[in-house]
Amino acid sequence: MKKILAFSGSNSSKSINQTLVSIASQVVKNHKVTVIDIRDFPAPIYGEDLEGDSGIPEKIAELRTLMDEHDAFIFSTPEHNGYIPAVAKNTFDWLSRTEGKFFGEKPVLLLSTSPGGYGGANTLNVLKGLAPWWGAEVVGTYSLGSFYDKVTDGKLEEEELSKLTTNINALENALSEKAEA
Repeated sequence: MKKILAFSGSNSSKSINQTLVSIASQVVKNHKVTVIDIRDFPAPIYGEDLEGDSGIPEKIAELRTLMDEHDAFIFSTPEHNGYIPAVAKNTFDWLSRTEGKFFGEKPVLLLSTSPGGYGGANTLNVLKGLAPWWGAEVVGTYSLGSFYDKVTDGKLEEEELSKLTTNINALENALSEKAEA
């Protein structure tokens, strides 16, 4: 059984993207999923001088170790002005300063949701292009628009659950193929 690390790029205590991560993690059938909260890995705003003076923050080093211990990732992000939130960007900036590509050439499923109809689709397009630079083997993207209309009591409506399941299956298939290689 392989291990999947799942988290969102939101630092909101009421994050709908974190909720989407939780829903997605429950769809995974054949592997172990660890859901984390990015708020548990705080770091100062990245800067070369700060890195030179203090090195990699302890919490970022912990996150990198955790990432290295997992075989695949589910990452969901809100869209802030057409881009990933500052907290996610800062975390990725720090992770990029650790040795090797932080997604480790492993399968990654990218998700996004929003209260609006586009569901963070712009951000997914940006991430789909950037994530391979960070060592992500992007196996799928899933955008959920109108979150509050499609999620009730932590449950995703059937049509959307089917779409999410298709993407989770792609992630699980990618893990199986890596295991066979």
